[in-house]
Amino acid sequence: MRLAIVQLRTALLDRTETLRRVVARIHEAADQGARIVVLPEACVPGYPVWLSRTDGAAFDAPRQKAIHARYVEQSVAPIHGHLESVCAAAAVRGVDVVLGAVERGLDRGGHTLFCTAFWIDSDGHLVNVHRKLMPTHEERLCWAAGDGHGIRTRRVGEFRVGALNCWENWMPLARAALQAEGLDLHLMLWPGSPPGTAALTQVAAREGRCFVAGACSVLDATDLPADLSELADLRAAVDEDGAPLRLQNGGSCLAGPDGGWIIPPDALAADAEGVLIGELDLAAIAGERQNFDPAGHYARPDVLHLTVDRHRRNTASFLDDESPSVTPMGTPLVDGIEHLVLTVRDPDHAVRFYRRVLGFEEIRHDEDTRSLRFGSQRIELRTEEDDGSIAGSRPTWGSADLCLISRAPLERWLEHLRRFGIPIALGPVDRPGTSGPLRSIHFRDPDGNLVEIANRRPPREPELPAGPTF
Repeated sequence: MRLAIVQLRTALLDRTETLRRVVARIHEAADQGARIVVLPEACVPGYPVWLSRTDGAAFDAPRQKAIHARYVEQSVAPIHGHLESVCAAAAVRGVDVVLGAVERGLDRGGHTLFCTAFWIDSDGHLVNVHRKLMPTHEERLCWAAGDGHGIRTRRVGEFRVGALNCWENWMPLARAALQAEGLDLHLMLWPGSPPGTAALTQVAAREGRCFVAGACSVLDATDLPADLSELADLRAAVDEDGAPLRLQNGGSCLAGPDGGWIIPPDALAADAEGVLIGELDLAAIAGERQNFDPAGHYARPDVLHLTVDRHRRNTASFLDDESPSVTPMGTPLVDGIEHLVLTVRDPDHAVRFYRRVLGFEEIRHDEDTRSLRFGSQRIELRTEEDDGSIAGSRPTWGSADLCLISRAPLERWLEHLRRFGIPIALGPVDRPGTSGPLRSIHFRDPDGNLVEIANRRPPREPELPAGPTF
């Protein structure tokens, strides 16, 4: 697989211009055959380089308020269409894009910012939103702490790929969470500093026996917006040689599963933008994991086990004063489905299929009643010849259509079903679901019943009111 690492010069505090540059680099990467494109941390609308250089911790300072107000205004809110140009470029060129941006948390009131890694797939869908777990040092003056919702890997071609932001890459358990899902390519989004990428990239590659890429920005003092008077003195700053002060120094790189450099951090000059292309060979990972696989044969889950909470964190949950027992139409309220009855030709054959292929558990209520349990759901089995209990008017095997929700990616299901030689009747396809869009695959059980396995797709964000204009 071919990977493109973009070393970007941000148009600081200018979302529109920076996104134009991002889209141009996506097309440049696609022209070179890239399958996945990674861009730096917070590159839209830029990393907060002013905090450590303008007394960013000064309490209630008018200067800091003015800069922060611009930062909020120029940040990214996907439901306002800010990423549409990136989504379009990804879809047109058939590439996955991982983009570091400053996200305006409309689900948290609309004025709190998060350092976020947005993942847009090759169909142009926003499929993952990972908010940085812990802002580093002065970053806490402008970014809030994220949560585990986006700590996920995705399949790109034959590779399982995950991404983390800047110093959360130093968090051993964050890396372990990605490794537990079979991480083959670790994308590190950095603000721009060769010592930072050089110190960790090779270590993480050797630890995970995976490819590790670092994407960084470059920025000079003269790149700061000229119309923001609060940054005028920093914009005029120079180094000891009288050159414009360099605020971000690049350092984009790529290491292989053996920890060696494929693209070293000095491959591009400290002030140079550009697209770096890396060729990734999956066989190199298998070779390195022969003697060490951190989530596989070298793990001891009986001794050391990690639990990751991937719920999105909000500040409030709302419960009605009373739970209604009737619908708005006045009919008694149905709360859910307790179980379904599936008609089969041979219960033994059906049990073997659903146990082996789908992992269901068989339970018996008495000598004559057999069921399959998964999670809190139950499917009861019967045949056309069964008597002694009430049944539908025409119980017929092969007439059922079941849709099952799974958190395991469809790619993993396709691999699993292929091992059993089960043909796919349809999919993957996008379908509407009860609580949001689905992406699903369809196959048949031994009786011809249609079984659908579906992943929930990220729903469109709720239509929240726009934040105040500045």
